[in-house]
Amino acid sequence: MTSLGKSGMVSFTPLSWPVRLRIIKGLAKGLAYIHEFSPRKYVHGNLRPSNILLGQNMEPHISDFGLGRLANLTEESSSSSSFQLEQIMTETPPQNSPYVQRVASSLAAAGAFYKAPEASKVTKPSQKWDVYSFGVIILEMISAKMPFKRIGSLEMDLIQWFQLSIDERKPLVDLLDPFLAPDVDMEEEIVAVLKMALACAHKAPERRPSMRFVCDNLARLA
Repeated sequence: MTSLGKSGMVSFTPLSWPVRLRIIKGLAKGLAYIHEFSPRKYVHGNLRPSNILLGQNMEPHISDFGLGRLANLTEESSSSSSFQLEQIMTETPPQNSPYVQRVASSLAAAGAFYKAPEASKVTKPSQKWDVYSFGVIILEMISAKMPFKRIGSLEMDLIQWFQLSIDERKPLVDLLDPFLAPDVDMEEEIVAVLKMALACAHKAPERRPSMRFVCDNLARLA
């Protein structure tokens, strides 16, 4: 089993759109279960690609669930030491696609971009945080770009880049991972997932859909 966000020394062939869609659906189903169908309506709170493990058939498994709460309890019980859960994880600049091979580096920059904007201001975890993280991960899977971009001296997150590209009416092919070019005939399906991802990553928590809604809508796609 390997991580969606970290391949280490293992290389991968490019993922086709049907495979990526299968991963997206599985991730949505897992989060919907955590949020709605488990005995208690939990919050993951630290969702990112490195916490999504892929099985032999590319089925996703959500890991690190509950560790955020454990970290908080550890901090509360000890004043002399702190338990830092934040994982230092990023990737090398993509030459073609980071979904061919991704490696960890010491640059701790990517992690914060998976967190909802309100997460730094509100102490009580919300399921809407997970929805936001899900949206960013899906945008990353579609574009094969890092969750933040630097254009000259300007830094923007992946959501802003997508919105700017859409406002500038850039063609879909400019937004996609180049390795998705053979799947361009599935444009309608890709656009539907892209719109859902942008809705999940909305800045306003109340505007984000529930994971049950997301899961139900993704299930209608082939």
